[in-house]
Amino acid sequence: MTFARVFWPLVCLAALAACSGNIGGGQSTLPGTLPNGTNPQQIAPAAATATPVSASNVATVGDNAVASQALPAIQGWGGSISFPKPSAAPSPSPNPKASAPAADAGTPNAVSIGITSSVVEPSDAPHLGSAAAKHRAKHDSSTPSGLLYISLLATSDVAFAEYPKIAVDVPRDIVAKHRDDVFALALYDPEQKTKAYRLAVAERDLSSPDPQMLPSATPIPTPAPSPTPFSVQNGPGAFTPPPVGSGLDSSSLPPERVAFKAAAANLTLRANVPAVFALYAIAASPSPSPSPSPSPKATAAGASSPPVAPSPAPSSSVSP
Repeated sequence: MTFARVFWPLVCLAALAACSGNIGGGQSTLPGTLPNGTNPQQIAPAAATATPVSASNVATVGDNAVASQALPAIQGWGGSISFPKPSAAPSPSPNPKASAPAADAGTPNAVSIGITSSVVEPSDAPHLGSAAAKHRAKHDSSTPSGLLYISLLATSDVAFAEYPKIAVDVPRDIVAKHRDDVFALALYDPEQKTKAYRLAVAERDLSSPDPQMLPSATPIPTPAPSPTPFSVQNGPGAFTPPPVGSGLDSSSLPPERVAFKAAAANLTLRANVPAVFALYAIAASPSPSPSPSPSPKATAAGASSPPVAPSPAPSSSVSP
């Protein structure tokens, strides 16, 4: 009898302990928490990927002119660049400690040039606006707005007798923003003593744009009223804005090609010293108003013009 009173309470306690699971020694998970006890509301979100502001590629120049190659594409910008044939070897670098690496024996003038397209100003070039302040006229208060910077970095010294031919594909939203401005090209050449950008170093090429840049869809009809020009100084094949209600916006349209001719000017790239071309927009200079033609002096009020003397009658001879 005594054994029964002791045995059954022990069995009940054992069953209760089995049902309770890990009471007293196990781990319990509270509602709203992960198994390791971390509150999901305190987990930091993944960091957003930053939008790149520059892109690079490499071109190799040699005994022949380099065929047109694409500029690095960045944030909707693109284009092409063509290097001329290198001229005679440049004079040695002024730094006596710097020695140019030996060129390739098979191609004496073979030089690799790194090309970087950037939508922000390079840190190793001066500010574009400060250079413009030194060169503009006193009556001109316009300031250039830098849009795209093209840095050229050669692996060894190389000289050209003319600038490379550059064509930039400008996104349509940028074209619309600067529709009343003029696009131009500036150059920062570290070989120059001024150590500043020089504005308008190349002439615009207003020839027909690259056919690949034209829309392949059915041409959009031009509205009856004369449309406002979409951009300034567009050459043949200039874009006409679609009529209202066509369902197109600038983001869905191809970029506009802004091309520049190869200026006949010397350019020397030193090893590991970048030269920078900058595409900028600036307000168009107002056309000078024609000076009014001088008006004839008015006769004083009440004054009469002097009478005109009558012409004498011709004398006639009378025969006898």
